[in-house]
Parts: sequence; structure tokens; C-alpha cells
Amino acid sequence: MLAENQSNPMPTGGILQLDPVPALLARTRGELSAAFNPALPVRVSRAPGRLDVMGGIADYTGSLVAEATLDRAVAVVLQERGDRELQIFSFNLFDEHRPFTFRISLDALAKNSISDLRREFAEPGRQWAAYIAGCLFVLHEHGYVDLNDPKFSGINLAILSSVPLGAGVSSSAAIEVATMLNLVDHFGLRDPSRPKHISDGLALAVLCQEVENRIVGAPCGLMDQVACCLGRSGSLLRMVCQPHELQPPLQLPPGVRFVGINSNVKHSVGGGAYGRTRCAAFMGHKIILETMRELGAASGRELIADPMRGYLANLDRDDYKTIFRARVPETISGKEFLDRYGPTIDPATSVDPAIDYAVRHATDHHVLEARRVERFVEFLEQAARKHDPTSRNSPLDRAGHLMYASHQSYTMDAMLGAPECDVLVALVRQRERRGLYGAKITGGGSGGTVAVLADISPSADAALEEVTAEYERQTTRRAEILRGSSDGAWHTSTMLLRSAT
Repeated sequence: MLAENQSNPMPTGGILQLDPVPALLARTRGELSAAFNPALPVRVSRAPGRLDVMGGIADYTGSLVAEATLDRAVAVVLQERGDRELQIFSFNLFDEHRPFTFRISLDALAKNSISDLRREFAEPGRQWAAYIAGCLFVLHEHGYVDLNDPKFSGINLAILSSVPLGAGVSSSAAIEVATMLNLVDHFGLRDPSRPKHISDGLALAVLCQEVENRIVGAPCGLMDQVACCLGRSGSLLRMVCQPHELQPPLQLPPGVRFVGINSNVKHSVGGGAYGRTRCAAFMGHKIILETMRELGAASGRELIADPMRGYLANLDRDDYKTIFRARVPETISGKEFLDRYGPTIDPATSVDPAIDYAVRHATDHHVLEARRVERFVEFLEQAARKHDPTSRNSPLDRAGHLMYASHQSYTMDAMLGAPECDVLVALVRQRERRGLYGAKITGGGSGGTVAVLADISPSADAALEEVTAEYERQTTRRAEILRGSSDGAWHTSTMLLRSAT
């Protein structure tokens, strides 16, 4: 756990490990001494990546989600500077020989509009800084800090991440959470005596989601930020995303774990396929709601409120199949939809008149995925009470088969599959009798990481190694196994390091 520290435990060297904090502190002192004053305190924070076990993109349609945290993390170090400038350094970009610094005055950041900031960060070599500078802007916009106040000095921020980028394990959410928490503690915003303060990790996660939705322009749900902030090592974070009803952590059955296999196929939540699927799901919601109104009017019952309460996850699966599904078109153009139904309720996407949307497929995935997640959790709870590893109809096997069903739906209905991830899932399935129970593509799909339910055993370890070796043989891509977990940033807090005198 990170904690307040009055000494100077900064290491003198080392390479990037799973936990990047030691390497970040060493490299900041050794490589950024011109910007970071060794005589002044620094504050360091850490936020883990997350493994989407079940739920994935159904977060934005109100599903229950089950998320694990990884031992890979983003570390951020902060120090004041005296010139009212915000300066950001990325060691990952430096190591890739890409533009790795960003600088903006606090006055300019405070006076910019959202559209101004988006244009600023759209310039080549600057998009990465939106996840970081956006945190400070959002705190200013919500009145937690006033960047126009001349008493605020400038800030240096340096970042180092061991979370694979573009792997679908929330490297962006981890950056936002680690940065936001560091800023919150730097400004003392957790102090309950302040008129406006941040009282819990959920509130912090909501602010981070705003950064991604409004500043970065990626239409993500809240699941990733909450997991990076509030996840617990060795358990699954459970949340009903309506909008964010946290449930007690789900303790894993003895002797099992979840691991990730990074396909090394880059994915992006900001990509077009993710946005189209999300938009199509909300279009399906609007069409079903209008159908409910029509059916109610025909029977003399006026529909006043949305029976789904704004979320497809609340639609009964059987009602969807027998009553509503046939009324949702396979595809519909954005123009036709807008002419007939008007805009959707989604604040993060807009219907494009020039695009044809596969509305029924997207609606199928979201309605049915919500029920799959509920059953998946039930089976894990059953397995925690009693698990017979000799039975091929055990709760863990049933949970694993729901993961396979989710993976199939990602490909066929959400249309966010990837051939390489199909290969990984198939290779896992071939080794079910060696301690592997199920696998699925994760997060925003279209590549990224596959989540695997596996025993903690030498047999399962050997099977996973075989999967990655055969995957490389078939695809020429090298897969990476992501093992281990760690606590979310809110639980580890931040650490203030004072230099030795």
C-alpha cells in the first residue's frame, strides 16, 4: 500500500517491472532533474489495469459487470513548479522515440472550451496528453479547483505504465485514475471540511469517465474507471451500471483465477466499430420503447415512463424474444431512424444520417449479455460453495461456457470480434480438461485481450503456455499472458515523498 513517507526511498536504478512505481521514481530523478527539483517533495500514485471478465460493452446499457484488476499498472509522479505551467512527460513515449512532452499554461487550460481542447489534443503527437491534462481541466470545470487563482503554482507530471497499450485492459482508464487521484490529493480534495470535496472512489471514477467522454472523445462506459479505482486483488468487482450500483466484491472459488492473454492486436474504444455498436444499441432501446408505447395505446394503456428505466439490461429476455425482437429492424439508416424516432438518449454518441446501423444484432447482444453475466456470477458463487473438478457439468464449466457464448456474441452480434482472438479462444477450448474452463474477448473487442477462467495448477500453467506457443505458430504474433492482480488506486492511495536533507 502506498502511504505518506517522510524519507527518500527512491531507488537508484532498475528496469520497468510489473509495478512501475520504483522505475518511475528512479527515472524521474535520473532523467528529468532539469524539470523535477530533487530538493522538493513529489507525490506518486498508481492505478492498475483491469481485465474485463464478463459484461464488457454492456456496461453502457445497464448490465451487471464483473471485472478483475491486474498487477500491471500506471504510475504518476507529481511535483509543483513555480511558473503556472502544466508540463507532462511520458516515459513510455520517450522509449518509443515519439513526442513525449506536453506543456500548457494554467491560464490557457482554464479558459479553453471543450471544443478548443479537443482541437488542441487532435494535433499530431498530442492526443495522449488529453487523458492527463483533461483531469485538471475537469476538476477546474466542476469547481474543485480554480485555475484562475494566482496562488496555484504550476505542476510537473511524469508517467510510466506497465499496462499494455491498445490491449483492451484499460490503459487509458488507469492513466486517468492515477492522474486524477494524484491531483485530488495534491489539492487536498478529499478533506471533508472543504465545501466541495471528493468523498469516495466512485465520485473520482465518474470524473475520470468525463475526461474520456468529453475531452478525449471516446464513448466509454464507467466500468473501466471504477475497476481501476475500486477493484480488489484476488476478487471481481461487481457493479450494476445503472448508472453505478456497486455490489460486494465477488470472491473467487478456491483454486481458480482469471488471467488475460494479450493477442497483440491493437484495439481502440475510440474506433468506429465500437461507436457504431454502442449507437445501434441505443437505437434499439428507442425503437423498443416506441413499440411499447404503440402497444400500450392499442390496448388503452398510455405509457408514461420507460419500463426499462433507460437501460436495455432491464428488458425481460423472453419478452424481447417473443414481443419486441421482430419489430427491431436488422439494419436501418441513420437518416431513416432520425426521421422516424429522433435522437437517442445516449449522451456519448450521435446517430449519423449517412451510416447504416445493424440495430437488431446490437440489441441482441446487449439484452442477452446482461442475462449471461447474471448467470455467470451465480455459477461462480455456486462454485465457491462446492466445486467438483471431476465433473464436466460443474458450476465452473457452466461459467466457462457462458464466456464462450459471450465471445460468440461479440463476434456475430456486437460485430467487435477479431480472428486472432477467435484463435486464442479455440485453443483454450481444446484444453478444457487441463484446467481451463472458458475464454472470451474483452472490453471494447476488435482485438485486445482474451480473459480466461483457469485453475491455479501446473497443468493449467502448462496449458496456457501451449496456447500462446500455438497462437504464435498460427498467427506469427506473440501473445502475452497477464497474471496476477492488485488493489485499485483508491485503496492504495498516494504517497508523498520528501527528499533527504
